[in-house]
Amino acid sequence: MLGRLLHRIDTSGPILFDEFMEMALYDPTDGFFAAGAVRPGTQGDFVTSPEVSPWFGRLIGQWVRSVSEPGWGLVEVGAGTGSLMAPLVGEVPDRDPWVVERSRSARAAADALVPEAVVVDSVAEVGATHAAVVLNEVLDNVPAALVRRYGVNWVELAVDRDGDALVLTELDARGDVARWADEFLEGLKPGRLGTVQLGAQRLVAEILTRFDGVGVCIVDYGGWGADLAKLREADVVRTFKRQRTGLDFLADPGATDITVDVNTDALVSVANRCGASAAVVSQRDFLIANGAKDELDQLAAMEAAAARDGDVMRQLKARSDAVGLRALLDPAGFGSFRVVTMMREPGANRSTSHI
Repeated sequence: MLGRLLHRIDTSGPILFDEFMEMALYDPTDGFFAAGAVRPGTQGDFVTSPEVSPWFGRLIGQWVRSVSEPGWGLVEVGAGTGSLMAPLVGEVPDRDPWVVERSRSARAAADALVPEAVVVDSVAEVGATHAAVVLNEVLDNVPAALVRRYGVNWVELAVDRDGDALVLTELDARGDVARWADEFLEGLKPGRLGTVQLGAQRLVAEILTRFDGVGVCIVDYGGWGADLAKLREADVVRTFKRQRTGLDFLADPGATDITVDVNTDALVSVANRCGASAAVVSQRDFLIANGAKDELDQLAAMEAAAARDGDVMRQLKARSDAVGLRALLDPAGFGSFRVVTMMREPGANRSTSHI
């Protein structure tokens, strides 16, 4: 990919960061997700909550049951291997499962793991009028613009060349990027770096307006804009590969994951513009609200009963399940992730306001 990027810069000038991120992650030939192997998992490049424990999907299934009706669509966007959809389908088998996934290899893996689900490329292809939609660690990979504040003005970062290497350079910010930054990056101090997440807003708006009645559950790392304004510059854009972070995404484009913290202010705003209610909690609080502590109590009782019966394997299974579930609740780890839930009742007006 490096040679193609250098050629494009030579012919068209510097590449804006969101365009570079799109190519690095989703280019059909060389993109990290689109062209490579399946990425999540203990043997992959990073681990997400569904790989930690199937209880993640089971408890989200409780949320699905609370916001939808039998026969509604059950949609996972960016489903990867299907490790979340599989326990979800087991928990709510009376919903109509759909997997939305851009990666060819991930689509094949999800199709094999969850054969009852219809696997498609985009939200527009989902054949349901009402749906519960789940996005787990998806929006952090939606291409974002990268900006820096100078007084009341904004510049955008773009990728340029320095000999045969890629470097970042500064350009005047596009109008829609500057307006977004004014609205959601107000607390960013002069000279500091921030991300503009128009693409994430547009994806959420597409989901909210695609269905008549819809519940949306977004799980990701991120926070309110005021919190993200305090990030160290090295943490504004992060990389992952083979369970390692801190790699240079410019050195070998297409070879690493590129992620940004999700701005929850922007998500609540787009929900409101599309006629939906929205709430933001931690993953820990969300899972507890959907029965996590009750399940831990039952697992403890199962372990104790197995110990009394001398059933070592059943005892170890209950203990292992409890360890995985506690990891999902860990306030210093996965439990600190943000969960944004949105709901728009069937028949409610769908906003067509510009995002």
